[in-house]
Amino acid sequence: MNEPRLRMDEFDYELPPSSIAHVPVEPRDSARMLADRGPGKAPDHRSIGDLPSMLGSGDLLVVNETRVMPARLPLRKRTGGAAEVLLLAPLAAAPDSTSQSADLDADRRWAALVRPSRRIADGTVLVSERDPSVRVVVGERLDRQRRAVRVLVGEAPLADVSQARLLERAGEAPLPPYIDPNVARAAIAQRLGVEVADSDAARTALADRYQTVYARSDGSAAAPTAGLHLTERVLESLRSNGVGIATVDLTVGLATFAPVTAEHADEHEMHTEHYRVSAQTLAACAAAECVVAVGTTTVRALEAAARQRQSHGRAPGTAAVPAAQAGTADVPEAQAGTADVCGATDLFLRRGAEFLAVDALLTNFHLPRSSLLLLIDAFIGPRWRGLYETALAEGYRFLSFGDAMLLRRTPR
Repeated sequence: MNEPRLRMDEFDYELPPSSIAHVPVEPRDSARMLADRGPGKAPDHRSIGDLPSMLGSGDLLVVNETRVMPARLPLRKRTGGAAEVLLLAPLAAAPDSTSQSADLDADRRWAALVRPSRRIADGTVLVSERDPSVRVVVGERLDRQRRAVRVLVGEAPLADVSQARLLERAGEAPLPPYIDPNVARAAIAQRLGVEVADSDAARTALADRYQTVYARSDGSAAAPTAGLHLTERVLESLRSNGVGIATVDLTVGLATFAPVTAEHADEHEMHTEHYRVSAQTLAACAAAECVVAVGTTTVRALEAAARQRQSHGRAPGTAAVPAAQAGTADVPEAQAGTADVCGATDLFLRRGAEFLAVDALLTNFHLPRSSLLLLIDAFIGPRWRGLYETALAEGYRFLSFGDAMLLRRTPR
């Protein structure tokens, strides 16, 4: 008997505009944290600074060390019209490419979101006013959302994410559309004591605040926002309490922040995101009493890696994960037992999914009808709704610059 399809209206809730955080709190670890205590129990009201007292020896905290690129480029057409390009990821050279654009080298292109896409023809050149050496040549449509673009810094094409910092003057932090960048920059400017909210100093400080303190690997088009709460002080306190700290690298892109517009969850197209989980992290997870993932991107990286290791015989005695839960991935380094696991995953964790690696989750409060909220539902079941109602009633701040919640997985 087939189970009923999962309707997206089950994941709707009323989110007042006043509950959306436009400005991050300072210090980072002063953010509030709603601590789930399980079914039938009222949650605790804590702060991120309390996290070390809530974890102990044998526990493992896993963070996503990806670094956000200055991926949002405010640009202008040569005719003066405004445009914006959000760089997502470099496009791999496709041997069967049918691109007709002579202005785009197949191995130097990027996938990007372009606005206003309908009004920008293939071959249009967009120029940065902040840094006139930066130009973007807009190419063909890759799908309903993405365009191929070529980014030039001077006369040289931007080849890959290792060069993304060349865009720091022209680009800015790719804040989500529900955050008003003017409000955020004004607050940052006030903290800095500078008068101009759109000054280089304010933009740089906001970009730094939209990075985790442990960000290392360039490439993401959005921050792994649960990690924005953590400070060196909290991390050191965790270590002092015997809590292990491990890392993954998942490049945050459309799979994380693309809205779900379908009526049913199984109709939603998950884009792929590249990830790497080291052999050391996998070993630490296997030895830990409790694996605490910081953010949904860390969950997806760990669960994708666990599924790949299982499919290569790494988890004897466990049931195979159904194909609908497994996602697809390319894992060239998953052949040896001591190897890192890396590749690209479109894993879509939703109701009925089995969690093979993660026991607890530190995460923010998410948008209605989002794939991230479906992951939360899969992780703790329908009690997410009561937790969200409590958080709204108690004045918690929602979304990327908002507060956090600590969730313990509900056994299946």
